[in-house]
Amino acid sequence: MRSVNFLFLSQEDVIACGGLDMAAYIDAVEKSFSLLDKGESMEPDPPMLMFGGQAGRRVTMHPAFVGADVNTVGLKWTPANPDNPRTINMPRATAMDIINDPMTGHPLALMDGTIISAMRTGGVTGVGFKHLGRQDATTAGLLGTGVIARTQLMALKVVMKKLKDVKVFDLFGDKAKAWAAEMSAELRVPVRAVASAQECVEDSDVVVGCTTVSADKRYVKAEWLKEGVLYSNISDNDATFEAILSCDKVVVDGPRQFTIPVVMGLMAKEGLIGMDKVHATIGEIVNGKKPGRANDREKIFYSCLGLGVHDIINARRIYDEARRQGRGVPLQLWKEPYWA
Repeated sequence: MRSVNFLFLSQEDVIACGGLDMAAYIDAVEKSFSLLDKGESMEPDPPMLMFGGQAGRRVTMHPAFVGADVNTVGLKWTPANPDNPRTINMPRATAMDIINDPMTGHPLALMDGTIISAMRTGGVTGVGFKHLGRQDATTAGLLGTGVIARTQLMALKVVMKKLKDVKVFDLFGDKAKAWAAEMSAELRVPVRAVASAQECVEDSDVVVGCTTVSADKRYVKAEWLKEGVLYSNISDNDATFEAILSCDKVVVDGPRQFTIPVVMGLMAKEGLIGMDKVHATIGEIVNGKKPGRANDREKIFYSCLGLGVHDIINARRIYDEARRQGRGVPLQLWKEPYWA
């Protein structure tokens, strides 16, 4: 037999196989940062097709190889339209993950990547807090109430052992109140809607920007950031240049930060920041090459805009669990190759 077979996993299959296990995502994302820093994983700059303006529709492709015992190559394909939630009540982004055997190149699985993408984005902040947050932190501020804000809070619930107050701000106040009530009940953490972005940021030990504002509407000001804050930048343009430059340390996921047209790339274009001006990559900190937080007074800006290795390592984890459970739909690419 020279057939090539692979497994299709729906979103329901993904969820049943650990797709909502935030602690597992945090561990996997941390491992992927480590392997990338060691040179045991790799990914190129992801091709991006943008249309409809900078904050408009786009398709991003994240190819990546994760080595060591994961030994998997794959691709996340993710189209996005920021208007989807408002206009058709559907997710802003949809993702599909393909994972392949790195030796033969044959597909192993095709699966829904939408849940994986959102969850691993929360995992990124979880890893950041482990290494850069104050371990006595009690208060978090979330800017925005979309899907990404949800997974950020899920991650903070895992890593912030003393979390007791969560503030959330959204331009639509009623939405923020409903979101706060829903998440309070779901995660059993006190979540409250506040009246302004400033109130959300001020006095928060951890701040996460989760909006899709355009570059000309940056709004988080330097004077809002308290001593000892960890600001996790997993969105595009929430923080002003001044807010970023006011921080004692800047930690990034890698040099791609400075080549794309969002806040860090725009700063680099003006010569304000670059790899030579940041403290470290998060991979260097995970691997002990450079220190994380040095004291409780440091303001740290942590910027990670998403890596394909995060998706592929988690897709492989979920695929392995699906095989153990016997879940998914087996599909055949061919019975015999037409040409060889």
